[in-house]
Amino acid sequence: MYVHRCRFVEYMPAAINALAFTPSTTKPLIACGRANGDIEIWNPLNLHLEKRILGELKTSVEAITWAHKITLTEADKITYNTQAKQDKALKELTSKPPRLFSASANGLIAEWDTIKLSCKKFIDSHGGAIWCMAVNHANTLIAVGCDDGGIRIFKIIDDGLSLIHNYDRKQAKVMSLAWDMEDKHIVFGTSDSKIIKWNVEQGRVIHRMTVEKKSQKETIVWAIQVLKDGTIVSGDSLGHVCFWEGTFGTMKQKLGAHDADVLCLASNLNGTAIYSSGIDRKCFVYRIVSQPKSYSKDNSVPNEKHWVKVGYSRHHMHDVKALAICEGRDVNSLISGGIDTTMVVAPILNFPKNKYHRLPFVPLKLMISMSKSKQLIMFYCNNQIKIWRLGKAKLPRLYQFEQKVPRLELVEPQQAILEITLKSNHQLMIGSISENGEWIAVSDIERIKLFKVLEDASHLRVRKIKDFPQITIDGRNVGANLLGFTPDGSKLVVAFMNSEIVIFGLDIEEGDEVDVTVLERFDEYSQNPDCEPLTTLTISDDGKWLATGDLLNRINVYNLETLEHHMTIDKFSSIHTSLTFHPFKPILVITLTSNQFYLFDLQEKKLTDWSQQYSEMLPRDFLNLKDKIMGCSFNPPSDSMILWGANYLCLVDFNKCKIEDTEELICIRCSGWQSKPKFLNKPMQIEQSDERRQEEVEKIDANTINFQLVTRYQTLMYLNFIEHNQLVIVERSFTSILENLPPSFYKAKYGT
Repeated sequence: MYVHRCRFVEYMPAAINALAFTPSTTKPLIACGRANGDIEIWNPLNLHLEKRILGELKTSVEAITWAHKITLTEADKITYNTQAKQDKALKELTSKPPRLFSASANGLIAEWDTIKLSCKKFIDSHGGAIWCMAVNHANTLIAVGCDDGGIRIFKIIDDGLSLIHNYDRKQAKVMSLAWDMEDKHIVFGTSDSKIIKWNVEQGRVIHRMTVEKKSQKETIVWAIQVLKDGTIVSGDSLGHVCFWEGTFGTMKQKLGAHDADVLCLASNLNGTAIYSSGIDRKCFVYRIVSQPKSYSKDNSVPNEKHWVKVGYSRHHMHDVKALAICEGRDVNSLISGGIDTTMVVAPILNFPKNKYHRLPFVPLKLMISMSKSKQLIMFYCNNQIKIWRLGKAKLPRLYQFEQKVPRLELVEPQQAILEITLKSNHQLMIGSISENGEWIAVSDIERIKLFKVLEDASHLRVRKIKDFPQITIDGRNVGANLLGFTPDGSKLVVAFMNSEIVIFGLDIEEGDEVDVTVLERFDEYSQNPDCEPLTTLTISDDGKWLATGDLLNRINVYNLETLEHHMTIDKFSSIHTSLTFHPFKPILVITLTSNQFYLFDLQEKKLTDWSQQYSEMLPRDFLNLKDKIMGCSFNPPSDSMILWGANYLCLVDFNKCKIEDTEELICIRCSGWQSKPKFLNKPMQIEQSDERRQEEVEKIDANTINFQLVTRYQTLMYLNFIEHNQLVIVERSFTSILENLPPSFYKAKYGT
């Protein structure tokens, strides 16, 4: 097998500015707000990216929060004046999904539609840039801290937010805030060394606390937490974590754990553990302990409680800007993020000793499309489209004497032959190039754009197709969430943001005029009351079959020749991550977040014999991989397949999996360069020592090994075969991301 290893994609993920878990009254999800305005919604149960909402260009997310109202206010009780009406209203509130709000430096609060992946409404804070935001525990009010030093409190209503309180200081920026457990007070930290406790109902200041200053310079209070017992915890620009008595506003303790600014804090539900992190990249945990009073001999005097530093870990390569904790609901994790663009998940139990997991920084929705016949690779990001042509390559000279998978030596390098910058304030949601290299289609949140590719010598140029049919909802244009071409370029399949699937016919008339017609519409998803965004779309190599799936695991198959709905595949036990057709057979490969995969026969309308035999007994070593399967590709004409994730690829050879045998599947780990396997794992086998397992490996016939796991590649963004035994891999290394970041904090030590 020969590998084209490509590193020319200039993808640069954005820093993480904010993290927020959903309230405990609803499904556990975590929202991640990035510096480029994007919002990602992850499922912490299986560490899978469910949705990605693209922000406008040149915007950022500075704060983010969820709201899920499940209690009736006094005004609601007056409106619903009977017990039956109140019960019905409570049932409707509980059944509704949580609402997602974000704030940015442009002074706007945005509420997001997590179904259509777009903004519902913008609300102006009228206080300049918003640096912090928090929802009260009843999930009825949202408070924001503004650049002008003011606090604005909005009531959450059905159609947005309504301003009800305004505390206007006009002195210094409000950098952090938090509600107390009774929702009567707001505690906020400022850029002029102040911590202020404000009574919301009375509209007056209760306490003013001043943090330590250094060299007469103001100290910034970057983070605030209010615990269950009323204790106020602050993190400031001097690296101090301070504990304040909430009733009288006096400092109880000051811990100088960090070497630089403390940017974020998080606490558990009971208020017995505090986590802090910041510029020095250390994540500390503090716990409260009881200590007897040394000056008292009376045993009846209660013990003093002190906060102590338990330990720290350093999970990140740059500043940590956000921390979030989720407890219960089968999740007990601390999630952190910052400048290095990655989210890190660490278990709370025995923190910081337990292992942590770094989530992929590349988006799970592919940003790359390829024309195999023309050997063109298209990459889209923000509002730009770039196309490269694969260079010519040959085998290394020493390959005939070595037993390893070679990288092809490039005779001609890859060439960037086309670059398009679109005039739009929105980022591109999806893009694709047709297999014959004649068409390019892209879409943002509002509009689909179609281009005809014209080849001139070794360069490409494009001609935009005007008057492409658009779909409107409530008078607004709706873009596409997914799209793809049939191999011959005669049809364009579009999954719109309202989950409607439309098949367009592309005909070239005389004079090179392009006629775009609507051939068919499918509404199996859009007509369902439980509507969720479509996440997968794939078209078979013969152009006959179309398969799509949504976030609720509903997978539908369509016949593109007859333009009819073919069937709906029964739901699987976990969410699917990708759909891929076999290049020569009517077989659909379905991969799941559990790292299982199934082969479905479209003509027989059932799982294949192989899948019925083996899909429930895949090797444990493969199933235990942390990173989820992002896709798969077949090596024609052999009956072998490569499954791949962000940090691995796995070769599955179906010819070595004999259905009539009852033997278990064998998975080995290899570097991709060596002829001898290093590691063996069978499902359901008892743990053995490495030496004994290596002895078993050496006894195994290489012809019986059907799973070969390779982890030597950098973070993968794309993988596909262009022909037999020629594989194209596009990777983006983490070190290349760090090289584009400003220098991180470093404290010189004696002798270094």
